[in-house]
Amino acid sequence: MKEKIERNIERTYGLIRKSIPHRIQVDSLEVVKQVEEYRQFWKPDEINVILLAESHVSTDEQDYKIKCRKALISKIIPNYPLHFVRFVYCLGYGENGLLERKVRNNIGTWQFWKIFSSCVAENEHNLGFQKVLKTKTPSLLQRLENKVNILKKMKEKGIWLLDASIVGLYRSGIKNYKKIVKKIIEICWKNHLLDIINEQQPKHIIVIGKAVENILGSELRKTKIPFTTVPQPQARGNSQEQLERYKKYQRICARYAQ
Repeated sequence: MKEKIERNIERTYGLIRKSIPHRIQVDSLEVVKQVEEYRQFWKPDEINVILLAESHVSTDEQDYKIKCRKALISKIIPNYPLHFVRFVYCLGYGENGLLERKVRNNIGTWQFWKIFSSCVAENEHNLGFQKVLKTKTPSLLQRLENKVNILKKMKEKGIWLLDASIVGLYRSGIKNYKKIVKKIIEICWKNHLLDIINEQQPKHIIVIGKAVENILGSELRKTKIPFTTVPQPQARGNSQEQLERYKKYQRICARYAQ
């Protein structure tokens, strides 16, 4: 991780801890840095499209100690970070077979893999979902190879996932959840995200979820970078409506990420 990014992460994390009630648990700084290591691993040299999601899923210290099986992951992609975090760029998230030991409730975010697959699909009539889903590709090794190929294509095309929050926001039992999330995202935007977006100057931003747009919409408009909001993949809608959302990713990326 570059020194400037690490300093920004540390400062932003400190501001978050000072700004929210002490009773609220957030990821450790080590987890936050590991998430960023995965993000930086897949950062394109030139960014055309940013996928702006809300956050990764909170990862506790017990799970963070678990690592990917180095012997297996090295066959697919050398020099990959190994610590487990609940973040889609971590190949062990949703794939217990890749880990040194099983992680509880490790279902992953298969919806985001469908988003990624859509972003690099050649046309909207074949989005390639079968390559990343366990029901369609039961072989762990083949599925991991398929996922890595999608991530490589995203990197080549300049498609990169950013989160509005550096800490995981998906944790149950938090009172005043929406107010706290808004505060955290505003801190992250001012102290970290805005610098990244200004520096990278993507051609387009896809905002994943209305919740992120509701908080950052006015700030995004100030950047003068065009953006499109797509509902969360798990948002309500029939199967055709959900498919249309994935097709929108394909069409936007086909236009801006070549």
